[in-house]
Amino acid sequence: MNAVQRFIRSRVLLLTSAILIVAMCMSVFIQSQSQAALNRTVDENSRGLYDILVQAKGAKDGKAMIQPEIATGQGGISFEQLEKIRGLSGTSVAAPISLVSRVTQNLEAPRLNAMDYLGYNSGLAGGATAGDPTGTDAKEWPAPESVLPEKATKYRLTATAVSSDGVSEQTLFKTSAEGTLGKAKVVESNTAGGKSIRITGPDGETGIKFPAPAGGSDHNLFNLSVSLPMAPEVTESVVAVDPSAERALLGSAGDFLEPLEKAPPADTRNAGAIGRYFEELFTTSPSQQELEEGPDFLGVKLKYWAPLMTQYQQAKLAGQLTDDSQAIPLIVRKGTSLDLKYSVKIEEIDDAGKVVKDVGTVSRSLDKDYLPFVSRSPFTLEWPGSTDHSQLLGNTGNFSQGLYQPAQWSTDFAAAPKYKDGDTAANGSLNKSATPGEWVTVNRLPEKSLSGDPVDQTQRQPADERSYRESLATGNTPATPLPMVYGTFDPAEVQAAAGDINKLPLGGYDAAPMTLEKDAEGKDKNQGLKPSLSATGLVSQSAGAITDYYGLAAARGYDSNADVIDAVRVRAGVSGTWKQAQPEVEKLADEIRAMGLEATVVAGSAREDVSIFVPGYSKDDAGKESALGTVAQSWVRQDAADAVSGSLTGTNITLLFLTLLGATLLTAASTVSYIRQRRNEAGILRAMGWTQGRIRRWVLEEFGIGSAILAAAGLLLSLLSWNLATVIVSVSVLVLYCAAAYIAALMLRHRHEVDQEPQHDERLLPVDSALTFAYRQVVTNRFNSAALAVAVGVFGAAVGALIALLIDIPRAAGASALSGLAAASVALPSVIMAITGVLVGLLLTLVTARFELQAKRQYLSTLEAMGWNPDMLGHVRFFENALVGTVAVILGVLGALALGLILAPYAALWAALAGLLAVICWIPIATKVVK
Repeated sequence: MNAVQRFIRSRVLLLTSAILIVAMCMSVFIQSQSQAALNRTVDENSRGLYDILVQAKGAKDGKAMIQPEIATGQGGISFEQLEKIRGLSGTSVAAPISLVSRVTQNLEAPRLNAMDYLGYNSGLAGGATAGDPTGTDAKEWPAPESVLPEKATKYRLTATAVSSDGVSEQTLFKTSAEGTLGKAKVVESNTAGGKSIRITGPDGETGIKFPAPAGGSDHNLFNLSVSLPMAPEVTESVVAVDPSAERALLGSAGDFLEPLEKAPPADTRNAGAIGRYFEELFTTSPSQQELEEGPDFLGVKLKYWAPLMTQYQQAKLAGQLTDDSQAIPLIVRKGTSLDLKYSVKIEEIDDAGKVVKDVGTVSRSLDKDYLPFVSRSPFTLEWPGSTDHSQLLGNTGNFSQGLYQPAQWSTDFAAAPKYKDGDTAANGSLNKSATPGEWVTVNRLPEKSLSGDPVDQTQRQPADERSYRESLATGNTPATPLPMVYGTFDPAEVQAAAGDINKLPLGGYDAAPMTLEKDAEGKDKNQGLKPSLSATGLVSQSAGAITDYYGLAAARGYDSNADVIDAVRVRAGVSGTWKQAQPEVEKLADEIRAMGLEATVVAGSAREDVSIFVPGYSKDDAGKESALGTVAQSWVRQDAADAVSGSLTGTNITLLFLTLLGATLLTAASTVSYIRQRRNEAGILRAMGWTQGRIRRWVLEEFGIGSAILAAAGLLLSLLSWNLATVIVSVSVLVLYCAAAYIAALMLRHRHEVDQEPQHDERLLPVDSALTFAYRQVVTNRFNSAALAVAVGVFGAAVGALIALLIDIPRAAGASALSGLAAASVALPSVIMAITGVLVGLLLTLVTARFELQAKRQYLSTLEAMGWNPDMLGHVRFFENALVGTVAVILGVLGALALGLILAPYAALWAALAGLLAVICWIPIATKVVK
């Protein structure tokens, strides 16, 4: 019988080789799929809107993390350098961005409208009714209705403003006013020139007047309108961009900047000339449609021209505008993330001031309808039960009163917050602490109203906010600018364009929110933080407005070629994935560095949350400062793609090696145990005159067939996958298999064996139970028992190592958003590979346990003939495996712990536990399978 026939006849060798080949094929295939999924995930999410972030020398501290606020107002890059960057052959887009200013403005003067609709009156409605397409025909006006009583009634109004940073609320003011109100009436009287029509309140009505700068109350055709206390002042930031370059960078998401491209040149932006132009529009009696669409101003329909004119008139009245004042074109933000709630409590009272009736409380918050620099919708609250009938006259939104006072432009507290590095977490994420600055007082009233009257400063309680930002160095002091709104933008759309995984810092109009993770006491929290009124805190919402660099010059007073550019986002003119583009991107970055600038390659970077401890965040009435706790903010991890790809590729290959190495070691164990069955044949051949060398060759020929099959399988797999890891794995498996075969052949050397069961030994234990018999069998067959224990121990250690690697995948991947996505892409293949390794190891332990199956069947048959029932026979099998498992569990736990410490230290204890459970689970499985 030749070697091939003997190999086929040897079921154990054939089965072992087959299992090993199947395991190798599956593992290599799964590893290849896992690596392909990993590469695809990293490639698709590692090249953002731009490839290089250019900053002034020294603006970056050389760390691996990039702060999200790159528009700091510090400048450092000139327009000459910008043009040089654009002139490089490898540059596709170079988009500059700068912080212009912090702009403080008082919100619109709020009003409380109580429905007091008097019905149609031709003298009051005028020409804005019948015949006007935007008005309602007189016949369709509803009947009069009012929420006010016929007689003048005394009311108390309490106005309150509350702000929240997401953690605690702060009452900014609470002001009350009393007076009598009632239903109005239309009074017609004859005069020398004809009839006089006017609206007047009921007899005895005093109205309600809050302290200045609030006005009083007045009746109109539709409402009784009460002027409320001024809403708190809000500070916004303004950034400057090159609109054409920014649109090229953002793609369709940057279309909101198109009107800014049509803004007039610097020498045609005189605020006085533009203000007078809009004043003249009223002299031409434009149609309602023209008013709604807005006049055409150099190719742009200025929808918000009425607030512009109102603010111009107010600034001119206050003497703020000079001949040098310039108009600044702005694209303003839609809505706000600032939490500010304004409410009015309405109570009917008697002459003694006691509450007769609680009419209700109405409130309004700043939200998506709020537009900085624009008062498209007046800040109006409605009396409970009111209906707004003013739309009967058509759309009057363009004629709202505008902001109460012109904005105050300043460069105070404009730079980005300062942070101090802390410890690095196990997964590589960074911990930092915020450096608090001085306290800033906000929520102050102006000293005078527009009419020049002094303002009662006791209406508000000024609030102290911690500043984390620094003042900017300014150029020449500019004249007060005039904001001119060209359109709006939605910061959420900009964020969507930037993406989430490879989100790179775009500038001040793309804010990075913060979340409170732990409070000052270290308790877990999950609360989003909101921006402050002063915009000097850690949390910065998107910019209130975007302008161009002419607007920056007007607001900051810089010359045209000053070094005012904070950062330039550069996209390289090369297609492909981040890895394909990397050589050209690095070349372009080196050329930019040669200009004396800091060029950071951000292709291959990813978003990562940084934990920041915030001390001295708030103080009580006694002045004691308290910490906020630990917050998380999205920064940018440089070279995240390389780190993720390298670490998870290493994990993939380690899983592959462990899976096949465990199978190979168990194959060696089964082979060694199998040799025990061949010794009888070796003894017969030795009696026939065969030499020791010939016997070894005889055995090695059989193993040689298995080695040849393994080699062929490995070669085929290597050619199919064309992967170095597959070649290394195939060679490793073949070497280990051959080594196991050689050791097995050495074990066939002739040895004189002594009978292991002496007949007359007082130390022999009487066989009176299943446990005693199982112990005798294990002790008698020491070699087989030890071989099986080693096999099971190796199985447990392999299971522990595989589990440790699976647990360690998130930590190995890192803390960036790309890490989580990449880890998720390889999780399923990794689990499948680990399960494959576990199943192969379990199967081979069961195969190893079957090598003495014939001998076991003989003594079990003997015990059955002696009257042992099936339960007792089952106990024998169980106790044999349990005794072997007792030894194996020590090997498995220690082996799993050792491998865990080497491969994944943070999961070593889990590895030891997994090894223990694997061995414990093997005992009942082996008992059921091996009968």
